Amino acid sequence: MGFLKNLDDWLAKLFTVAIVLITILAVFMRYILNDPLQWIEEMLIALYIWAIMLGAASAMKVRGHVSIDAFVVLLPRRAQRYVQHFNDIVGIVVLLAFGWLGWLLSMAAGDKITPILGFKYTYVDLAVPVGAFWMAFYLLLHLVGDIKKSVAGDD
Repeated sequence: MGFLKNLDDWLAKLFTVAIVLITILAVFMRYILNDPLQWIEEMLIALYIWAIMLGAASAMKVRGHVSIDAFVVLLPRRAQRYVQHFNDIVGIVVLLAFGWLGWLLSMAAGDKITPILGFKYTYVDLAVPVGAFWMAFYLLLHLVGDIKKSVAGDD
């Protein structure tokens, strides 16, 4: 279970390392050997999209996304919990809608292929629903955990 718990972290790291290595290769081929690789842009775009969505899920796991709580911190602790629950619920709903629309986008791209590498855009577009559903799952875990803490009086 430990592997699955950190799968998003490892995949985001893997894609980020691949982006760096491919970029170094592209610079070397273009400016040192004067022979640019044509497939670099397609590959980097796909890797960027996957790295962004998986990195966002990874950040959601630890509540690492930026939030503006200037007014919320002025509220009593109990009201802060309710605001957090409300934010989590809204986030889950938005992410599920985003994931569903991403799924429809990826399924609609079935016949569309990249011009040079020839892989289906479906595989690129699937990053959106995978990342969105993963983030919604983490938000749901946070929400359930926060509610359990509130009920138990641990907060």
